[in-house]
Amino acid sequence: MRPRDEVLRITRSVTLVCAMGAAILGAVYVGTERYQRVAQLASERGAITELLGLGAGAGVTEIRQSLDRGDPGRPGSAMVLYEARPLGEETATPRLIAFTLDGVPVPAMAAVDPRARKALVPLGRLFVARAANRTAGFVVEGVTRGYKNRIRFLVALSPAFEIAGVRVVEHEEDPGLGAEVATRVFEDQFMGRPAGGLASLEVTRDPMPEDWRGALLQLERTPGPQWRERNLGLLQRERSRPIYAVTGATISSRALTEGVRTTVAHFQRRWSLIGPHLEGVGAS
Repeated sequence: MRPRDEVLRITRSVTLVCAMGAAILGAVYVGTERYQRVAQLASERGAITELLGLGAGAGVTEIRQSLDRGDPGRPGSAMVLYEARPLGEETATPRLIAFTLDGVPVPAMAAVDPRARKALVPLGRLFVARAANRTAGFVVEGVTRGYKNRIRFLVALSPAFEIAGVRVVEHEEDPGLGAEVATRVFEDQFMGRPAGGLASLEVTRDPMPEDWRGALLQLERTPGPQWRERNLGLLQRERSRPIYAVTGATISSRALTEGVRTTVAHFQRRWSLIGPHLEGVGAS
């Protein structure tokens, strides 16, 4: 066989192997991505249900927030787009709401140019729960910079805008140190605090009172409403006190606290705009 024919044979063989490999990897990716999405959806729904204490008949709506930077040559053309659809129903037609950065409503159709979709910058998600035709609470997704990398978390709020719970869902903090902010003992310190009081919320290095620590440890095996009723006095006492930092991880503790403060503040401003346009959202 001539050298040129040998090179062509090898080239065809390598191309065929690469094509088969790419096809297999593509199929594995598609299957894995679908599985990951299903698992993520189940995890999110479970977290929302637990944080807000929802019953079986509750409905949850996911609202995705995106920034459209607009046309650089047209000042004031940037806008924030909100897309609301039932949680998990990716193919459902979303309810669209848009505002300029100054909070002026924008006609929805002007914000849905398919050609601009790839240019949208994600701004996070929020979830609205309804039960018995009433708003049952909100869960807001937040991200903050920890000691090593970002910390992604969920903040649950009651209809009266009191914190119903905080859950860290992703982090890379050091085990035994910063990673302790992802434990119930730290996360549940935020429970019952009014959104309006977060601006002055501080983090202290003082040791956590043992009665408060013991009560927080009970939360993992006690239903939220029952726990709150049993520990009402402690909740009222602690809601005006600082957050107790994890020993040796003050930076991570302050990072999550600041993340919760910022996330709730942003949510309140956004909800004041979009809330009136989403009457009945999440109805079961």
